[in-house]
Amino acid sequence: MSRPPLRYRLASLGLALPLAGYTLVRTARDGGAAYLYGRYGYTGTRTDGAVWIHCASVGEVAAAAPLLRELDDHGIGPLLISTATPTGQTRARAQAPAGAAVAYLPVDRPGPVRRFLERTRPRAALILETELWPHLFGALEDQAVPIALVNGRLSPRTLEAPAWWRHTAAWCLRRIRQVLARSDTDRDRFRDLGVDPDRLEVVGNLKFAAPGGAPATAIEPGAPFVLAASTHEDEELQLARAWAEAGSGEHLLVIAPRHPDRGADIASALRAESFEVRRRSQGEPAGTPGSIYLADTLGELTGLIAGAEAVIMGGSLIPRGGQNVLEPARAGRPIVTGPHMFNFADETERLEAAGALLRRADASEVIAAVTGLLAAPDELQRMGAAGRELMEREADMGERYLRALLRAVPELSDPERGTAQSGRG
Repeated sequence: MSRPPLRYRLASLGLALPLAGYTLVRTARDGGAAYLYGRYGYTGTRTDGAVWIHCASVGEVAAAAPLLRELDDHGIGPLLISTATPTGQTRARAQAPAGAAVAYLPVDRPGPVRRFLERTRPRAALILETELWPHLFGALEDQAVPIALVNGRLSPRTLEAPAWWRHTAAWCLRRIRQVLARSDTDRDRFRDLGVDPDRLEVVGNLKFAAPGGAPATAIEPGAPFVLAASTHEDEELQLARAWAEAGSGEHLLVIAPRHPDRGADIASALRAESFEVRRRSQGEPAGTPGSIYLADTLGELTGLIAGAEAVIMGGSLIPRGGQNVLEPARAGRPIVTGPHMFNFADETERLEAAGALLRRADASEVIAAVTGLLAAPDELQRMGAAGRELMEREADMGERYLRALLRAVPELSDPERGTAQSGRG
């Protein structure tokens, strides 16, 4: 059997009890019994010879959507989609192609992994981004199930990790047939970890692919507005203060928090500093220009982006790593961020180079950049057009990934080949 490095096996054994405790807490909080059983390999989902796509959580599920459509449109299946979180599971069930199965990824211990593979029996494993699970990858190798890394990315932190973990990551990567990387930088990092260049290909960032479906209907609260999208704690106050200092002219500041259930707390904190705040979740109409409209609702972010004059991306004024800047680019809206965009570094750099995004050092500079754009309509329009053009150039990314996968993993379109190689015939 393909056994992971000893240091990892000892670490995973030592963490088994804490992991079980966390799983029970998550089960009680939002996962339910399906989460508990699924994470320990007792999935109710049974497939045979499926193409398995693993997406860690909501972001990866969204990124995988164009590829899932391509697989389905080309009759490649059956499909099995796994996630590791309840929120990812909900998103996967909502957007999975008809007939696709959805399951939880097992925790990376020999027993759960064995039970999961006995029930699902995949003919190929497509892993989104950088999910490296040694027990799982070893078991897939033992069963001759080919593994491909899709939209592969590798952070500098992995290369700076302790030697034992770099050794473990390299062990996992040797069991992957093909790494389809999102950028030249990621390709070079995989190569630095020892991946053979023959098993490396740069395809592009799958998140740039067209999402499908009709464009969002613009939400217009009654006055021209700037949207602060997906904000986190403390960012709302930073932006509101800077907005008040700059003077807002005829525009509203609309704040759409990443977690809408914080709405009451955000409103209370803003009102304590004498800001005029109206809450969309309470059915309150937007106030006059210069006030703040709190869009503490679910499912309306794309509509708000479509209606905004410009978008400030949250998660970037604190060391959170930013949020998805591709939706406003796709909608043709200029984007301004704070300095902390490390979770979306590739997307940010591409948009910045295209002239569609401005990155600033703090909230005051962010608001200054936005008010400067509002005062220069031609530049506002140019930036929005630059982002939309970049997204349109990359819209076929799902097709590019499908072509690359069919070259690397012919088992996708040839189920009999996968069955024969895995010894299940």
